[in-house]
Amino acid sequence: MTAALDKIYTADEAAERLRLTNRAVIKIARKYGLCSRQGRNYLFSEADLLELWEVMREPAKEPKPLPPKPYISDHRLYEELQKLSSKKKGPGRQRWEVTNAKNKELREATKAEIEKWRGEPPLDHTNRDPDYWTPERKERRRLESLAKKKGWMART
Repeated sequence: MTAALDKIYTADEAAERLRLTNRAVIKIARKYGLCSRQGRNYLFSEADLLELWEVMREPAKEPKPLPPKPYISDHRLYEELQKLSSKKKGPGRQRWEVTNAKNKELREATKAEIEKWRGEPPLDHTNRDPDYWTPERKERRRLESLAKKKGWMART
């Protein structure tokens, strides 16, 4: 079953109905796809004219006033403000927390490792003998310089 077709208007009739020029109606209609065309003739249905009218409507300068809100208690208002002002925890925040926890573990492990060498004599940094610089001493030197750079231990 097909619906009955609205009344069809020519461009001149549509322009007269909308109180515009023929060219203005055609320009707006083509821009928004609100017309049909047969050769050089532009045709408009009643629905097309209504949509053209909606397209031409001027947006409101001021929004419609909102209805008054019901009374909010001080406690509820305080809770709402807390929600609005609290820091949102998005995926970036979660990644930061995981990374921060790992870094904290590494920092604590490094401090514990350095504390282990507390009673030993200091390293001789001027020694150029390859036998002196065992992997353990190299690691100790690396961790001590890192700790000094980060300020985890008192500088000597």
